[in-house]
Amino acid sequence: MTSHRRSVNVYNLGTTAYGEVHRLQRRLQAQRREGGGADALLLTEHRPVITLGRSHPDPSLRVPPAAVAAHGIEIVQTERGGDITYHGPGQLVAYGIIDLRGWGCAVLDYVTGLEETCIALLADWGIRGSRSERGRGVWVEERKVAFIGLNVRRWVSMHGVAINIDPQAAHFDLINPCGMADVAVTSLAAEAGKHIAVEEAIEPFLFHFARVFDCATEIVEPGPRAAAGRQGAL
Repeated sequence: MTSHRRSVNVYNLGTTAYGEVHRLQRRLQAQRREGGGADALLLTEHRPVITLGRSHPDPSLRVPPAAVAAHGIEIVQTERGGDITYHGPGQLVAYGIIDLRGWGCAVLDYVTGLEETCIALLADWGIRGSRSERGRGVWVEERKVAFIGLNVRRWVSMHGVAINIDPQAAHFDLINPCGMADVAVTSLAAEAGKHIAVEEAIEPFLFHFARVFDCATEIVEPGPRAAAGRQGAL
């Protein structure tokens, strides 16, 4: 039997509104900073939303803001690193609320580990993912498939990684992904040439996350209320 010195509780939240999970992350991060709760990994698909990194409050859009609003997509300022990105159905988002110091893990090592997890996930479908000098995250040749942005306070992380499994590609045309006008975006499904549901990617993602970070993962029920330490639902 393998014994792990690290463990993380996994909560599969299903499809959620961004603001609800953002508030949940903040509560869990604050709780973890004070030594309460446990390390957690929140898995979700968001309803369509555009988020901004803390150093980039002006959205880098390819269309007028009114066109974004016409799609019913909110633009939200966040405290994470990185620039503008899109979240929506068909994208697997994983938010780690983790005491990195307790794991003996530097912030850069955590980012690198998230990239490695995504690269291994892509490989399960025969797709070669890689890192790029253009920016953090995971790329397939010159096309970006996974996006990473973190907030770390007193060594406790929040936010995390978003992996395009099979999202609505047209929504990425509303923005300059990561603030770069010439960045093309792809997905696991587009590269594999077939539809892939987010649910199909969850188990392999958790397998590779556990392997990369040498941790035990435990799926916890009943989901978000338990994750919030019974401070209320999402």
